[in-house]
Amino acid sequence: MNFVILGAGAMGSLFGGYLAEAGVNVTLVDINEAHIEAIKKNGLQLDRGDGPRTVRVNATTDPTEVAPADMVIVFCKYLSTDRALNSARPYLRPSTYIWTLQNGIGNVEIIEEHASQDRIAKGFTSATGIILGPGMVGTNFKGQTETYYWPLDGERHEALESAAELLTNAGLPTYSAPDMDYRIWRKLVINTTLTVLSGAMNTRIGAVYFNAAGKTLCRAIVEEVVAVAQAAGVPLEMDDALAYLDQLANSAVDHIGSTTVSLQKHELTEIDTMNGAVVREGRKRNVPTPVNETIARMIKLTEETSSVRLQPSI
Repeated sequence: MNFVILGAGAMGSLFGGYLAEAGVNVTLVDINEAHIEAIKKNGLQLDRGDGPRTVRVNATTDPTEVAPADMVIVFCKYLSTDRALNSARPYLRPSTYIWTLQNGIGNVEIIEEHASQDRIAKGFTSATGIILGPGMVGTNFKGQTETYYWPLDGERHEALESAAELLTNAGLPTYSAPDMDYRIWRKLVINTTLTVLSGAMNTRIGAVYFNAAGKTLCRAIVEEVVAVAQAAGVPLEMDDALAYLDQLANSAVDHIGSTTVSLQKHELTEIDTMNGAVVREGRKRNVPTPVNETIARMIKLTEETSSVRLQPSI
């Protein structure tokens, strides 16, 4: 099976590295020239938490260099999804599967404009990745990770089963999940709290959770997420959501989230597919989401003012 990782940032490089180390044919595709060139020259420097090792893996910024793909795993940011899939046309075939492991809600609808439902899988992963430098990626997740998939048409697909088996054998346990909508909304609990708040505070995940103020704010966000999920017919309960939040906070206490990295680099974040998505879905169902709306506006304001930061006063 020929895998393509579309969006070889922290998570894409992590998954690609695991697969390549297990002997799977995989190509990393990204527009980050420095990162890709470092991988081409020196191999991917992969640290699973037990020290770095060099993994040889195909990597390119040029989609015309990529062989026809059997499985494309999408890790690019929400705002880049349409552009990335347009650029992927040279290696997409009618038989190619597109499996999104991106953050938040809204990516599937974009992917549906590029492929038929019987070739799309939605999913999520609890794994965390961090870029350590050009061509270097690691993880500081503590405990067993979980990765899930479910085909949009709800049918059995041998190709997806085979992909899950290859990922599992590579060290990323992967399962099918008929209750994928529930799992995606439960993961959204993490994105709307730990990921976004740590970005706003420019800190690691643990710093925004393991204190009274952070937990109070997280709970207020989660209450709205649960209310909107339930209005959408997703059986997410408050106790379940808070327990998952606590579990992930303890497992990824030292993790630097994607929102933090984006804001540090003065880039646009994925807020529209996180808290922004909660606001959108809430409006559809007449569920008020004032806390999530405020958080989303705050991140938008941070993006808009990134070039006018003041230096510390003397």
